[in-house]
Amino acid sequence: MKIDAQITILASYNNNVHIIIHDKTSGTAFVELELTNEQFVNATMNRLGNTDVMSAEVQGMDRVGKTHEYKPLEFPITKWRDADEARSIVGNYCPEGWIPDMGFNNQATFFEKEGKRYARTTIRRWV
Repeated sequence: MKIDAQITILASYNNNVHIIIHDKTSGTAFVELELTNEQFVNATMNRLGNTDVMSAEVQGMDRVGKTHEYKPLEFPITKWRDADEARSIVGNYCPEGWIPDMGFNNQATFFEKEGKRYARTTIRRWV
């Protein structure tokens, strides 16, 4: 499968290089590698193939190549500014196939509409 990808290479001061591969379509960073400086130099400058890495993590493969969709979700709550309540009931209002963000910590999260208390979050899916 061909994808529209981006790569990030970050060198740190503790003798590590982090490489992240990101799928632009799904908005997913799906490969993260950590190498020592020596491993990075061997792989890039010395042209050594199959160089070992310190650690490798693959995640979100089910999202790679899919389109990331998101939209706001507003739902009623009983307790004002109660993030725990919002987290516990958001699933009751989230449409099937969507995943709600569970942060509930920015200024626009809680609001009143027509005298009732509401919470707001973003829901996401990959299609």
